[in-house]
Amino acid sequence: MIRLVGFTKMKTLFVSPSGPSWLASCVMTPLLAFMLITGNPYGDAVPTQPGHAASITPAPDTARSAFDFVNSIGVNTHLNYFDTQYGNFSFISRELQSLGIRHLRDGAHLQNADYNRTLYGRWIELGKLGIRFDAVLDPRSKLGEMPPALLANIDELSGRTIESFEGPNELDISKIPNWLSVDRDYQQAIFKAAQSLPNRSVIQIIAPSLAFASQASDLGDISAYVDEGNLHPYPAAKEPSVIFPQQIDFARMMSGAKKIVITETGYHNGIKDHSDQPGISEAAAARYIPRLYLENFANGIARTYLYEFLDEAADPALNHFQLHWGLIRSDGSEKPAFFALKNLIAELRDTETPRQLGSLSWSLSSKDPHIHHLLLQKSTGEFDLVLWQEVSSYDEKAQIDLVNPRCPALLTLSHKARSVALYEPLIQSDPVKTYANRAEFAVEIPDHPMVIRIVQ
Repeated sequence: MIRLVGFTKMKTLFVSPSGPSWLASCVMTPLLAFMLITGNPYGDAVPTQPGHAASITPAPDTARSAFDFVNSIGVNTHLNYFDTQYGNFSFISRELQSLGIRHLRDGAHLQNADYNRTLYGRWIELGKLGIRFDAVLDPRSKLGEMPPALLANIDELSGRTIESFEGPNELDISKIPNWLSVDRDYQQAIFKAAQSLPNRSVIQIIAPSLAFASQASDLGDISAYVDEGNLHPYPAAKEPSVIFPQQIDFARMMSGAKKIVITETGYHNGIKDHSDQPGISEAAAARYIPRLYLENFANGIARTYLYEFLDEAADPALNHFQLHWGLIRSDGSEKPAFFALKNLIAELRDTETPRQLGSLSWSLSSKDPHIHHLLLQKSTGEFDLVLWQEVSSYDEKAQIDLVNPRCPALLTLSHKARSVALYEPLIQSDPVKTYANRAEFAVEIPDHPMVIRIVQ
């Protein structure tokens, strides 16, 4: 079921039809706790007995590119919100470098020469760090008509840092009476104007977004005027995978078989505000947000832009959900999700896509359906097998973190690996365990990503 509740910035909500998935977790119903479990879990771990996996033969699994996964990670910013923490550009630049994200989604705006110089000067400076932009074009931004010269001007002002132009943002909740025709006509104008750009071959045109994905059938097939589809699915305090496969089906009503970008999604921490979708704790967000990127990539999403980079104003009472979407608090302090995502990016970062992706033969003794995985490969040839429990980590009604027991299992490779290192980005940046010349080793899979680096 999908529902939408309005409060200034409206978000699409999802409710799992099967109820809380933690009722069927790996070992037992999770205990409830207010504290996030941290520390090395392997000191007292009881490994799965080797005989449990004796009849399970490792099967080949074709890897995907670790470079492509990290390249799929984006975040929304509001660099023109000069009266918020976004106005502290040196801070924004430093934190983006620290986090390692290289794709930002922001609005395209044109005012006077000083404003344009200040705003797009920031885009240019971030571009020098390798950051590129998805620029949202919207008729409510006072951009006027969409002749080729307008797009060329924005592209030039940005110093050619734009990698995509995106159609209007959630016009279905704009209260514009004829929003359907406005959306279609504006998207068509963007697509036609883009054909004259000198760098058109490297710029993607993304479909307009909808707050209600189910409105896609009303907007209809606009695939002739987009390079990529668009979604704004918000899991509403549920586990990230709750949006699939329904949302993909909606997006294809507009964009056909073209790749899909999620240009907004995320979780807020304003748990005392019950006017819109429920919030989650910062501890739960640290578990969900890395999983969100992994789930989306595993389900074929080309890029995911989290909403958003930082909280826009102080609200210590957590009474206003709009002020708590960020990876960073309004005072500049980093939330746990920032650290978890930073470590995940650092552990999976690569310089390029492998020329040829290989396969790894492996098996896991546990067949718990809540264990999800993504096999990635770096250009060096090493594999990164990412495992996690896709279960609820937060009870939004009781507003309590769920402590999910780890799933013990034996991971078996078809051949001995020269080295194996286990990482848990939520806990620390260094490996939590290492092995050498082993084909079997015990793992305890948590409800946050575990990265297993395998060098053959």
